[in-house]
Order: sequence, then structure tokens, then C-alpha cells
Amino acid sequence: MGVKVILQDMNKLETGGLIVGFFEDVRPLKGLAGELDWLLCSSLSSLIIKNKLRGALGELALLTSRGKVPASKIFMLGLGPRGSVSPRTLQEAARSAAAAAVGAGLTSAAIEYLGTPELSTETAVNALQQGLADGSRGSSIEISLLAPD
Repeated sequence: MGVKVILQDMNKLETGGLIVGFFEDVRPLKGLAGELDWLLCSSLSSLIIKNKLRGALGELALLTSRGKVPASKIFMLGLGPRGSVSPRTLQEAARSAAAAAVGAGLTSAAIEYLGTPELSTETAVNALQQGLADGSRGSSIEISLLAPD
């Protein structure tokens, strides 16, 4: 498994899957999840309102992009409560995301940078890389880490 850090708009990504995170206790959706929700006419918010998604740590939902972004598959990744983000929780979330991407048969995916201001960028990136490596179980998937704007 390879992990590379890129700065690119999600509308220009050349990847099979897009992994975006959302917190259990932050509404409306922020970051790429918020952008996708807007592009998909509030489909993501609708899943939350209908209690089909909560945002619990490691919770995953696989959705289609309906052609709104180049990636055909969108993975909504629960990050748990905003205040409990730590290297351990980031690693656990990334592990779940990578395992799901591999399980979906993807050879490439991009994951949103899931760090918070409370964690140094280096700490967050290291935790994400370790989780992605653990979750990919030695597969040949290429995972890009989308750098924040």
C-alpha cells in the first residue's frame, strides 16, 4: 500500500473512492462531507436525520457519487465525538476506511485529512498513515491523503 499527500480539489480527483469524515456531534456537516452533502442535495444529512448514520467512531456508509464527483464510491466515515479525537481514534478510523476500500475492490482511494487543531499535523498524518497501512492488510491499494486548503 502506498500513501501520498496531495492538495487537489475533490472534483478533479482521479480515484475510485473518496473517504470523508464526519463527527458524531457536529452539525451541519463540515469539510468535504459538507461539500458532498451540498453536491448530493442533502443526501448525507438525510441519512443522519433518519438515524441511518450517527458518526460513531469507525462507522462507515458506502454511497455512490451519482456522477457529482469523479470518484464512483463515497465512504462516509464516522469520527466519534469532536472532543475525543486523538491519534488512537484517527488510526482506528483510518484502519476502518482502508479495510472498507479494499473490501469494495478499489485499487485507489483518497481520504480527507482528518486532523484537528488540537493535534499537530505530523501526529495526525502519522496516525492516519499507520491506520491506513493496518487496514489495507498489505493489499496494493494506492491511498492519497487530501491535504487541507
